[in-house]
Amino acid sequence: MSVNELYTKFTRVWIPDPDDVWKAAEIVRDYKEGEPVLHLKLEDDTPLEYPVGPKRNPLPFLRNPDILVGENDLTALSYLHEPAVLHNLRVRFLESNHIYTYCGIVLVAINPYEQMQIYGEEVITAYSGRNMGDMDPHIFAVAEEAYKQMARSNLKS
Repeated sequence: MSVNELYTKFTRVWIPDPDDVWKAAEIVRDYKEGEPVLHLKLEDDTPLEYPVGPKRNPLPFLRNPDILVGENDLTALSYLHEPAVLHNLRVRFLESNHIYTYCGIVLVAINPYEQMQIYGEEVITAYSGRNMGDMDPHIFAVAEEAYKQMARSNLKS
């Protein structure tokens, strides 16, 4: 697939922003390779001519489809780059209050800087004996998986 096919009208992208780190935008005119600007509009409909090229900015990162926003495993995202990861973690934390997110077998945790009622006996019981991925990401799922792998290794030796 060529660059021309990816950066077409209505394609959503991420552009760097000094205040928000990354800002969402949408392409309003098909980009042709070699053009000095990418014609965008920001989420508030502000038009923007975003300079691109070898001596300027590279083409912006592509956004994931809305259906993938808030995924509990980052490896399920179509595009896995800094703005996609940060946006997904932000959505999971701010909209759903989920502090844990998987990235494959790695657990990403956001410190909420407050006490959360997600470590009680009933939560331990809920994750006990379950496979990682059966339930929402949680430190107890990782611990259960580690315990099962350790027990399996001991049986083999």
